[in-house]
Amino acid sequence: MTNDEFLAFVRSYVAANPDVAAHVANHSQAGLNEALSKAYERAADMEVALVAATSKRFKGAEQVILDKLGKWKGQTSCRWDWLTDKPKGEQ
Repeated sequence: MTNDEFLAFVRSYVAANPDVAAHVANHSQAGLNEALSKAYERAADMEVALVAATSKRFKGAEQVILDKLGKWKGQTSCRWDWLTDKPKGEQ
């Protein structure tokens, strides 16, 4: 279902069942809160990876960086596959 199809469905459903409008709004807000929490979590992980990458005193930095970037694979603005994916034959 496309976004336009979904929104048209919601519009027609609420028009036919106005009592659900408040529930739609509440669930929309809950979805936004979830997305915001995930964005905060991702930002915190990227900050940890940045500190690990730039600190000379951070032991095990490479693994921390790979773990944090790998956790968000496919969910960031930049693709980190070149760094997080192991070459074939390497375990």
